[in-house]
Amino acid sequence: MRMLIALLCFGLSSLVNAALPVWFGSEQASRTLYIHSTLDMTSFRPLLERFVAIHPDVRIGYIDVNTLELYYLTVSETAQPTASLILSSAMDLQLKLVNDGFTQAYQSSETDRLPRQAKWRDEVFAFSYEPVVMMVNKNAFAAGAIPEDRQSLLSYIRQQDDKVAGRMGTYDIRTSGVGYLMASQDARQADATWGRMLEAFGSHGVKTYCCSSDIIDDVATGELVVGYNLLGSYAAQRANADDNLEMIIPKDYTLMLMRTAVIPKRADNPQDAGRFLDFLLSDEGQALMTSEELLYPIRPDQEATHFAMPLGPTRTIRTVDLDQQLLVGRDLVKQRRFIRSWELALELSSGD
Repeated sequence: MRMLIALLCFGLSSLVNAALPVWFGSEQASRTLYIHSTLDMTSFRPLLERFVAIHPDVRIGYIDVNTLELYYLTVSETAQPTASLILSSAMDLQLKLVNDGFTQAYQSSETDRLPRQAKWRDEVFAFSYEPVVMMVNKNAFAAGAIPEDRQSLLSYIRQQDDKVAGRMGTYDIRTSGVGYLMASQDARQADATWGRMLEAFGSHGVKTYCCSSDIIDDVATGELVVGYNLLGSYAAQRANADDNLEMIIPKDYTLMLMRTAVIPKRADNPQDAGRFLDFLLSDEGQALMTSEELLYPIRPDQEATHFAMPLGPTRTIRTVDLDQQLLVGRDLVKQRRFIRSWELALELSSGD
């Protein structure tokens, strides 16, 4: 197992090192900041562009990496990290990096004013929220028939066997770190409902994906009628731009994740990594997230009221806390057992 993990890490490191970063800032800048991140470029470009405008002496090399790949890559580069800042929606994997000694502490006036639940050990810092939502292609539903929660989705699946067979999508929890986090939290929040959902998905040939954006693409084309457990910022952007799409904020409960940042222990440029983190947490950075409809800011004084996210008193919000409890779900034995149960329920063979 150790040899397998070592080979996997080597392969991921080689793959990412071979990838060309997207560059921001002047080639004449005196310093370079490399960022490895799970954020799609459409949701992050304005923030990167604004930072280098404020700091013309810094050039940023940005590489977009899958959440699970990002974790293994960071572990494999312990001695000499490529990136000085790691951004991920997989809170549990970020916390594991901290717990296992792969990160360093950072403190500033911006991190000091973060809500207590949005940081841990001054080594992992949340900079935005991510509601976990569903998305449907409205053309597949009669007026008033769009499901509002998990129970109504299950009813729709039972009533529309032929229409939904092979046309539902969700994360592949074996290859996506944030997909695993969502599924494990679903099971923790509502075990019985989660079991029925898995059974319905398995008997109707659910398709599994690496990323929210790929699921949304197939919902938009009509290849899928529904996508389950998607990152809300991506879903909101697409729903705002496409009248055929509707984002569903489940009324039974809405999981709320946080996007987080860590600085690797031996980062080459921790100073500019800290400056970029401070920018994300600043009044300007948090406001830019809402004005450009990019992300849901972590600061309570920066509410994204116009960003298609009506999280009012009628919604049950269950925030996934940034604490050591997240590490329980990443216990290797429990993780293997959970994934195997998921595979069996979805009628997938191990490793498919």
